[in-house]
Order: sequence, then structure tokens, then C-alpha cells
Amino acid sequence: HLTGDIHAVTAANNLLAAQMDARIFHELTQKDGPLYDRLVPKIKGVRRFSPIQLRRLKRLGIDKTDPDSLTDEERTKFARLNIDTTKIMWNRVVDLNDRYLRKITIGQSPTEKGFARETAFDIAVASEIMAILALGTSVADIKERLASMVVALDKSGNPVTADDLGMTGALLVLLKDAFEPTLMQSLEGTPVLVHTGP
Repeated sequence: HLTGDIHAVTAANNLLAAQMDARIFHELTQKDGPLYDRLVPKIKGVRRFSPIQLRRLKRLGIDKTDPDSLTDEERTKFARLNIDTTKIMWNRVVDLNDRYLRKITIGQSPTEKGFARETAFDIAVASEIMAILALGTSVADIKERLASMVVALDKSGNPVTADDLGMTGALLVLLKDAFEPTLMQSLEGTPVLVHTGP
């Protein structure tokens, strides 16, 4: 990937931001039942939790594996992240120092039904994902670090993570080619390993 590492980090970071905003929108516009049905749909008449959803259930203290066995209260607890839009700490990133993106308003389209909010862009190499890519010791370690990134707080002040949003696998896929360092040659002919934000 070489300098494409930055592009991979940008794509992963912004995918997570987009997913968070989509989740906020769906929670604001849907009742508990339909929201749960979207998260755990019936496929060929059978409803199953994915591994990432089972991890969320475990964190919530719900020790069930059959989606149809959850009580209404447990379904609501599972389906709603209740993100406090004033406590979001995950910004989109761009590989450019553009001062006019330091504070922006998103969600102004009529399709967003009036759910606009202020946010900002950061420079791509400042993404927590770039730090994780640089510090990770293995794919398993990177996966664990990505899963536990805190993107916001819920309305009770509890952390909301990338894993809560169901994004860990997608982030790993986008970053998979950026895991390996690139072998280059310096102007003096010395071999150099270049990794993450070169």
C-alpha cells in the first residue's frame, strides 16, 4: 500500500463515522421491533446472531444465543445504542489540512429528516486507526484494538465502541493490505521498511 496506507485508514475511519451516523438515524426513526428485525433479520425463516452480535450480548450481560428468546426489554437493550450526539468523539478524516473542514454541519439533506449535527474533520494520519495500525503486533491484536475504540458515549455516559456498531470485521478488511510494511531503498541504496503514515 505504501502511501495507500493513508487511504486505507481514511476509508476505514470514514466508514465507521458513516455507520455511526446511519445507526443514529435509524434509531431515531424506527420503533424497537422493526429496529431489532433489521439488525437480526430472518434468513430463510431462521434468525441467527452473528459472532459480533454475540459479543455485544455478552457485554450487555445477556447470556442467550437464540434471537427469538430475548425479552422485549433485552431486544431494546441490544438494538439501541442510544448515542448522545453531543458526546461523539469520532470525526471523519481527510489527508489534507483544509481549515474549512475544521467545523462542519452534516445531515442537512431532506432525507435526513432534520437530524443535522455539528462535527469536524481531522487529518487522516491523526486517526486512532493509524495509531492502531502502527502499534499492532498481530492481526488478532489489531482486531482487538479496533473493536475497543470508543467512538461516542451513550445517553447514560457509557462508552460506545466500534464493536457495538458491528464494524470490526469491515475495518479489518479495509486495512488488510496495509498491515505489511513496504520494502524500499533510500537514496544511498540502503534497504528501508516504511510502514503506516510514511
